[in-house]
Amino acid sequence: MTHKDILTPNTPGLAFGAMRMPEIDLAGKMVDTYLGSGYNYFDTAYAYAGSEELLKKTLVKRHPRNSYMLANKLPNWLVKKPGDAKDLLEESLKRCGLDYFDFYLIHSLADAGEQRVIDMELFEFACEQKKRGLVKHVGFSFHGTTPYLERLLNRYPDVEFVMLQLNYLDILRGQAGQWQQLALKHNKPILVMEPVKGGTLAALPPQAEALFKAHDPARSIASWAVQYAATLEGATAMLSGMSTMEQLEDNLKTFQNLKPLTQEEMVLIESVLVEMGKVASVPCTACKYCLEPCPQGIDIAKCFTLYNDVKRNQNQKWNATMMYGILPQDAKAHNCTSCGLCVPHCPQHIDIPQGLKEVDDLLTS
Repeated sequence: MTHKDILTPNTPGLAFGAMRMPEIDLAGKMVDTYLGSGYNYFDTAYAYAGSEELLKKTLVKRHPRNSYMLANKLPNWLVKKPGDAKDLLEESLKRCGLDYFDFYLIHSLADAGEQRVIDMELFEFACEQKKRGLVKHVGFSFHGTTPYLERLLNRYPDVEFVMLQLNYLDILRGQAGQWQQLALKHNKPILVMEPVKGGTLAALPPQAEALFKAHDPARSIASWAVQYAATLEGATAMLSGMSTMEQLEDNLKTFQNLKPLTQEEMVLIESVLVEMGKVASVPCTACKYCLEPCPQGIDIAKCFTLYNDVKRNQNQKWNATMMYGILPQDAKAHNCTSCGLCVPHCPQHIDIPQGLKEVDDLLTS
Protein backbone atom coordinates (compact mmCIF):
# COMPACT_ATOMS: atom_id res chain seq x y z
CA MET A 1 0.00 0.00 0.00
CA THR A 2 1.27 3.46 -0.92
CA HIS A 3 -0.02 6.89 0.04
CA LYS A 4 -2.05 6.81 -3.13
CA ASP A 5 -3.64 3.49 -2.23
CA ILE A 6 -4.98 4.58 1.14
CA LEU A 7 -6.69 7.54 -0.51
CA THR A 8 -7.98 5.56 -3.49
CA PRO A 9 -11.26 3.70 -2.86
CA ASN A 10 -11.74 0.08 -3.83
CA THR A 11 -8.06 -0.85 -3.54
CA PRO A 12 -8.45 -2.80 -0.28
CA GLY A 13 -5.39 -3.34 1.85
CA LEU A 14 -4.80 -4.74 5.34
CA ALA A 15 -3.99 -2.10 7.97
CA PHE A 16 -2.24 -3.09 11.22
CA GLY A 17 -3.96 -1.67 14.31
CA ALA A 18 -1.86 -1.25 17.46
CA MET A 19 -4.77 -1.16 19.93
CA ARG A 20 -4.49 -4.87 20.72
CA MET A 21 -0.80 -5.52 20.03
CA PRO A 22 0.85 -8.22 22.20
CA GLU A 23 4.09 -8.10 24.22
CA ILE A 24 7.18 -6.71 22.53
CA ASP A 25 8.88 -9.88 21.22
CA LEU A 26 5.76 -11.21 19.52
CA ALA A 27 4.78 -7.72 18.37
CA GLY A 28 8.14 -7.34 16.62
CA LYS A 29 7.71 -10.65 14.79
CA MET A 30 4.20 -9.65 13.72
CA VAL A 31 5.41 -6.26 12.45
CA ASP A 32 8.13 -7.97 10.41
CA THR A 33 5.72 -10.56 8.98
CA TYR A 34 3.19 -7.89 8.06
CA LEU A 35 5.77 -5.71 6.30
CA GLY A 36 7.26 -8.74 4.60
CA SER A 37 3.83 -9.54 3.13
CA GLY A 38 3.72 -6.25 1.23
CA TYR A 39 1.60 -4.11 3.59
CA ASN A 40 2.78 -1.02 5.42
CA TYR A 41 -0.06 0.92 7.11
CA PHE A 42 0.09 1.03 10.92
CA ASP A 43 -2.53 2.66 13.14
CA THR A 44 -2.18 3.82 16.72
CA ALA A 45 -3.66 6.50 18.99
CA TYR A 46 -2.73 8.64 21.97
CA ALA A 47 -5.48 6.84 23.89
CA TYR A 48 -4.14 3.31 23.24
CA ALA A 49 -2.07 2.94 26.39
CA GLY A 50 1.48 1.92 25.58
CA SER A 51 0.87 1.33 21.87
CA GLU A 52 2.80 4.37 20.65
CA GLU A 53 5.88 3.38 22.62
CA LEU A 54 5.52 -0.23 21.46
CA LEU A 55 5.44 0.84 17.82
CA LYS A 56 8.51 2.99 18.42
CA LYS A 57 10.40 -0.08 19.61
CA THR A 58 9.06 -2.65 17.13
CA LEU A 59 8.62 -0.52 14.01
CA VAL A 60 10.19 2.94 14.07
CA LYS A 61 13.58 1.92 15.49
CA ARG A 62 13.82 -1.23 13.36
CA HIS A 63 12.61 -0.23 9.90
CA PRO A 64 13.38 2.64 7.47
CA ARG A 65 10.91 5.53 7.62
CA ASN A 66 10.00 5.16 3.97
CA SER A 67 9.02 1.49 4.46
CA TYR A 68 5.85 2.19 6.45
CA MET A 69 3.04 4.67 7.05
CA LEU A 70 1.88 5.48 10.55
CA ALA A 71 -1.49 6.94 11.48
CA ASN A 72 -2.22 8.50 14.87
CA LYS A 73 -5.27 10.08 16.46
CA LEU A 74 -6.00 13.21 18.46
CA PRO A 75 -8.21 12.40 21.50
CA ASN A 76 -10.82 15.13 21.09
CA TRP A 77 -12.21 14.59 24.61
CA LEU A 78 -8.87 15.60 26.16
CA VAL A 79 -8.79 18.99 24.45
CA LYS A 80 -10.19 21.33 27.09
CA LYS A 81 -8.48 24.59 26.17
CA PRO A 82 -6.45 26.18 23.35
CA GLY A 83 -3.00 24.64 23.22
CA ASP A 84 -4.05 21.18 24.39
CA ALA A 85 -4.23 19.79 20.86
CA LYS A 86 -0.68 20.98 20.11
CA ASP A 87 0.62 19.40 23.31
CA LEU A 88 -1.10 16.10 22.54
CA LEU A 89 0.29 15.96 19.01
CA GLU A 90 3.81 16.76 20.19
CA GLU A 91 3.57 14.09 22.89
CA SER A 92 2.40 11.49 20.37
CA LEU A 93 5.25 12.33 18.00
CA LYS A 94 7.72 11.98 20.87
CA ARG A 95 6.22 8.68 22.03
CA CYS A 96 6.47 7.29 18.50
CA GLY A 97 9.92 8.75 17.84
CA LEU A 98 8.79 10.48 14.66
CA ASP A 99 8.97 13.92 13.03
CA TYR A 100 5.60 13.55 11.32
CA PHE A 101 2.59 11.26 10.97
CA ASP A 102 1.43 10.08 7.57
CA PHE A 103 -2.21 10.23 8.68
CA TYR A 104 -3.75 12.15 11.58
CA LEU A 105 -7.33 11.62 12.70
CA ILE A 106 -9.65 13.41 15.09
CA HIS A 107 -10.39 10.42 17.28
CA SER A 108 -13.78 8.85 18.06
CA LEU A 109 -16.17 11.63 17.09
CA ALA A 110 -19.63 11.30 18.62
CA ASP A 111 -22.58 13.64 19.00
CA ALA A 112 -21.84 14.46 22.63
CA GLY A 113 -18.58 16.17 21.69
CA GLU A 114 -19.84 18.09 18.67
CA GLN A 115 -19.65 21.55 20.20
CA ARG A 116 -16.20 20.92 21.69
CA VAL A 117 -14.83 19.98 18.26
CA ILE A 118 -16.18 23.27 16.89
CA ASP A 119 -15.12 25.45 19.82
CA MET A 120 -11.60 24.01 19.99
CA GLU A 121 -11.26 24.20 16.17
CA LEU A 122 -9.83 20.69 16.03
CA PHE A 123 -10.16 20.25 12.30
CA GLU A 124 -8.63 23.64 11.68
CA PHE A 125 -5.77 22.62 13.96
CA ALA A 126 -5.20 19.34 12.10
CA CYS A 127 -5.21 21.07 8.72
CA GLU A 128 -2.71 23.62 10.01
CA GLN A 129 -0.38 20.79 11.05
CA LYS A 130 -0.61 19.49 7.50
CA LYS A 131 0.65 22.86 6.24
CA ARG A 132 3.49 22.68 8.77
CA GLY A 133 4.45 19.19 7.60
CA LEU A 134 3.77 17.49 10.92
CA VAL A 135 1.03 15.38 9.33
CA LYS A 136 0.51 14.40 5.71
CA HIS A 137 -3.21 13.61 5.56
CA VAL A 138 -6.18 14.53 7.79
CA GLY A 139 -9.27 12.46 8.61
CA PHE A 140 -11.45 11.37 11.50
CA SER A 141 -12.80 8.23 13.14
CA PHE A 142 -16.51 8.17 13.86
CA HIS A 143 -18.87 6.64 16.43
CA GLY A 144 -21.88 8.95 16.31
CA THR A 145 -25.25 9.18 14.61
CA THR A 146 -25.95 9.43 10.90
CA PRO A 147 -27.08 13.09 11.06
CA TYR A 148 -23.89 14.04 12.87
CA LEU A 149 -21.75 12.33 10.25
CA GLU A 150 -23.53 14.31 7.55
CA ARG A 151 -22.95 17.56 9.45
CA LEU A 152 -19.25 16.74 9.76
CA LEU A 153 -18.84 15.97 6.08
CA ASN A 154 -20.67 19.16 5.11
CA ARG A 155 -18.80 21.36 7.60
CA TYR A 156 -15.30 20.01 6.87
CA PRO A 157 -15.08 19.29 3.12
CA ASP A 158 -11.27 19.29 3.20
CA VAL A 159 -11.16 16.08 5.26
CA GLU A 160 -9.36 13.52 3.10
CA PHE A 161 -10.77 10.24 4.46
CA VAL A 162 -13.01 8.78 7.16
CA MET A 163 -12.64 5.80 9.47
CA LEU A 164 -15.94 4.01 9.99
CA GLN A 165 -17.01 0.96 11.98
CA LEU A 166 -18.32 -1.27 9.20
CA ASN A 167 -19.06 -4.97 9.57
CA TYR A 168 -21.88 -7.24 8.51
CA LEU A 169 -23.65 -6.97 11.87
CA ASP A 170 -23.61 -3.16 12.06
CA ILE A 171 -24.48 -2.73 8.38
CA LEU A 172 -27.22 -5.36 8.04
CA ARG A 173 -28.70 -4.83 11.52
CA GLY A 174 -27.68 -1.24 12.28
CA GLN A 175 -27.10 2.18 10.75
CA ALA A 176 -23.52 1.65 9.56
CA GLY A 177 -24.69 1.20 5.97
CA GLN A 178 -25.95 4.78 6.09
CA TRP A 179 -22.48 5.95 7.15
CA GLN A 180 -20.93 4.11 4.22
CA GLN A 181 -23.36 5.74 1.79
CA LEU A 182 -22.65 9.20 3.18
CA ALA A 183 -18.92 8.70 2.71
CA LEU A 184 -19.54 7.60 -0.87
CA LYS A 185 -21.81 10.58 -1.48
CA HIS A 186 -19.06 12.95 -0.31
CA ASN A 187 -16.33 11.05 -2.20
CA LYS A 188 -14.41 10.23 0.97
CA PRO A 189 -12.24 7.10 0.99
CA ILE A 190 -13.18 4.77 3.84
CA LEU A 191 -10.80 3.11 6.23
CA VAL A 192 -12.82 0.29 7.80
CA MET A 193 -12.43 -0.35 11.54
CA GLU A 194 -13.90 -3.07 13.77
CA PRO A 195 -14.49 -5.53 10.89
CA VAL A 196 -15.03 -8.34 13.41
CA LYS A 197 -16.56 -6.00 16.00
CA GLY A 198 -13.93 -6.49 18.67
CA GLY A 199 -14.01 -10.27 18.26
CA THR A 200 -17.79 -10.58 18.36
CA LEU A 201 -17.87 -11.90 14.79
CA ALA A 202 -15.01 -14.31 15.45
CA ALA A 203 -16.70 -16.08 18.36
CA LEU A 204 -20.30 -16.76 17.36
CA PRO A 205 -23.01 -18.76 19.11
CA PRO A 206 -22.60 -22.48 18.25
CA GLN A 207 -25.65 -22.55 15.96
CA ALA A 208 -24.36 -19.58 13.97
CA GLU A 209 -20.81 -20.93 13.77
CA ALA A 210 -22.14 -24.29 12.55
CA LEU A 211 -23.69 -22.59 9.52
CA PHE A 212 -20.34 -21.19 8.42
CA LYS A 213 -18.52 -24.46 9.11
CA ALA A 214 -21.07 -26.45 7.12
CA HIS A 215 -20.44 -24.22 4.13
CA ASP A 216 -16.63 -24.27 4.37
CA PRO A 217 -15.01 -26.21 7.25
CA ALA A 218 -11.53 -24.96 6.36
CA ARG A 219 -12.28 -21.26 6.84
CA SER A 220 -11.98 -19.40 10.13
CA ILE A 221 -15.13 -17.73 11.41
CA ALA A 222 -13.36 -14.36 11.50
CA SER A 223 -12.39 -14.58 7.83
CA TRP A 224 -16.03 -14.22 6.77
CA ALA A 225 -16.26 -10.86 8.54
CA VAL A 226 -12.88 -9.76 7.20
CA GLN A 227 -13.82 -10.58 3.62
CA TYR A 228 -17.15 -8.78 3.94
CA ALA A 229 -15.62 -5.62 5.40
CA ALA A 230 -12.55 -5.45 3.16
CA THR A 231 -14.55 -5.60 -0.07
CA LEU A 232 -17.16 -2.96 0.77
CA GLU A 233 -17.63 -0.25 -1.83
CA GLY A 234 -15.42 2.74 -1.05
CA ALA A 235 -13.11 0.84 1.29
CA THR A 236 -9.43 1.69 0.83
CA ALA A 237 -8.17 -0.49 3.67
CA MET A 238 -9.42 -2.60 6.54
CA LEU A 239 -7.99 -2.02 10.00
CA SER A 240 -7.47 -5.09 12.17
CA GLY A 241 -6.34 -5.02 15.80
CA MET A 242 -4.38 -8.28 15.69
CA SER A 243 -2.96 -9.68 18.93
CA THR A 244 -1.65 -13.09 17.81
CA MET A 245 0.41 -14.38 14.92
CA GLU A 246 -2.46 -16.72 14.05
CA GLN A 247 -4.81 -13.76 13.57
CA LEU A 248 -2.27 -11.99 11.37
CA GLU A 249 -1.66 -15.07 9.23
CA ASP A 250 -5.39 -15.70 8.87
CA ASN A 251 -5.95 -12.11 7.72
CA LEU A 252 -3.07 -12.32 5.26
CA LYS A 253 -4.52 -15.54 3.88
CA THR A 254 -7.91 -13.86 3.39
CA PHE A 255 -6.32 -10.91 1.59
CA GLN A 256 -4.28 -13.12 -0.74
CA ASN A 257 -7.37 -14.06 -2.74
CA LEU A 258 -9.68 -11.24 -1.75
CA LYS A 259 -12.96 -10.97 -3.63
CA PRO A 260 -16.53 -9.94 -2.74
CA LEU A 261 -18.83 -12.50 -1.18
CA THR A 262 -21.18 -14.27 -3.59
CA GLN A 263 -24.96 -13.92 -3.40
CA GLU A 264 -25.12 -17.39 -1.88
CA GLU A 265 -22.62 -16.37 0.80
CA MET A 266 -24.58 -13.20 1.57
CA VAL A 267 -27.69 -15.34 2.12
CA LEU A 268 -25.60 -17.46 4.48
CA ILE A 269 -24.59 -14.38 6.47
CA GLU A 270 -28.27 -13.43 6.81
CA SER A 271 -28.91 -16.88 8.27
CA VAL A 272 -26.02 -16.41 10.68
CA LEU A 273 -27.47 -13.06 11.79
CA VAL A 274 -30.82 -14.70 12.47
CA GLU A 275 -29.09 -17.18 14.79
CA MET A 276 -27.11 -14.39 16.47
CA GLY A 277 -30.33 -12.47 17.03
CA LYS A 278 -31.57 -15.27 19.26
CA VAL A 279 -28.75 -14.58 21.70
CA ALA A 280 -28.71 -11.37 23.74
CA SER A 281 -25.20 -10.00 24.36
CA VAL A 282 -23.53 -6.67 25.13
CA PRO A 283 -22.03 -5.09 21.95
CA CYS A 284 -18.73 -4.28 23.68
CA THR A 285 -15.63 -4.20 21.45
CA ALA A 286 -13.16 -4.03 24.38
CA CYS A 287 -11.79 -0.65 23.30
CA LYS A 288 -11.44 0.16 27.04
CA TYR A 289 -12.21 3.87 26.64
CA CYS A 290 -14.55 3.48 29.62
CA LEU A 291 -11.92 2.27 32.08
CA GLU A 292 -10.16 5.53 32.93
CA PRO A 293 -13.29 7.54 33.81
CA CYS A 294 -14.60 4.77 36.12
CA PRO A 295 -13.97 5.98 39.70
CA GLN A 296 -14.41 2.43 41.03
CA GLY A 297 -11.74 0.87 38.82
CA ILE A 298 -14.09 -1.75 37.38
CA ASP A 299 -12.65 -3.83 34.54
CA ILE A 300 -15.70 -3.15 32.41
CA ALA A 301 -14.37 -4.70 29.21
CA LYS A 302 -13.39 -7.94 30.96
CA CYS A 303 -16.78 -8.15 32.69
CA PHE A 304 -18.60 -7.80 29.37
CA THR A 305 -16.29 -10.29 27.65
CA LEU A 306 -17.05 -12.96 30.23
CA TYR A 307 -20.76 -12.16 30.10
CA ASN A 308 -20.81 -12.47 26.32
CA ASP A 309 -18.90 -15.76 26.46
CA VAL A 310 -21.74 -17.24 28.47
CA LYS A 311 -24.49 -15.69 26.36
CA ARG A 312 -23.00 -17.12 23.18
CA ASN A 313 -22.35 -20.55 24.66
CA GLN A 314 -23.86 -21.73 27.94
CA ASN A 315 -21.20 -24.43 28.14
CA GLN A 316 -18.74 -21.65 28.92
CA LYS A 317 -20.51 -20.55 32.11
CA TRP A 318 -18.37 -22.64 34.43
CA ASN A 319 -15.19 -21.17 32.97
CA ALA A 320 -16.50 -17.60 32.79
CA THR A 321 -17.75 -17.79 36.38
CA MET A 322 -14.35 -19.05 37.52
CA MET A 323 -12.51 -16.30 35.60
CA TYR A 324 -14.88 -13.69 37.01
CA GLY A 325 -14.28 -15.04 40.50
CA ILE A 326 -10.54 -14.49 40.32
CA LEU A 327 -10.82 -10.88 39.16
CA PRO A 328 -9.67 -8.37 41.81
CA GLN A 329 -12.63 -7.39 43.97
CA ASP A 330 -12.44 -3.75 42.85
CA ALA A 331 -12.67 -4.84 39.21
CA LYS A 332 -16.00 -6.66 39.54
CA ALA A 333 -19.34 -5.44 38.23
CA HIS A 334 -21.08 -5.23 41.63
CA ASN A 335 -18.95 -2.17 42.47
CA CYS A 336 -20.80 -0.06 39.91
CA THR A 337 -22.55 2.92 41.53
CA SER A 338 -24.39 3.89 38.32
CA CYS A 339 -22.61 7.24 38.25
CA GLY A 340 -22.65 7.09 34.44
CA LEU A 341 -19.24 8.72 33.94
CA CYS A 342 -18.26 5.87 31.62
CA VAL A 343 -21.23 6.13 29.27
CA PRO A 344 -20.17 9.18 27.17
CA HIS A 345 -16.87 7.45 26.41
CA CYS A 346 -18.44 4.32 24.90
CA PRO A 347 -18.29 4.29 21.06
CA GLN A 348 -20.99 1.60 21.02
CA HIS A 349 -23.40 3.71 23.14
CA ILE A 350 -23.87 0.90 25.67
CA ASP A 351 -25.83 1.52 28.86
CA ILE A 352 -22.82 0.36 30.85
CA PRO A 353 -24.34 0.56 34.38
CA GLN A 354 -27.31 -1.55 33.29
CA GLY A 355 -24.98 -3.96 31.52
CA LEU A 356 -22.87 -4.38 34.63
CA LYS A 357 -25.96 -5.24 36.67
CA GLU A 358 -26.70 -8.00 34.16
CA VAL A 359 -23.10 -9.22 34.40
CA ASP A 360 -23.34 -9.44 38.17
CA ASP A 361 -26.67 -11.28 38.00
CA LEU A 362 -25.36 -13.83 35.51
CA LEU A 363 -21.88 -14.51 36.83
CA THR A 364 -22.64 -14.60 40.55
CA SER A 365 -25.80 -16.71 40.35
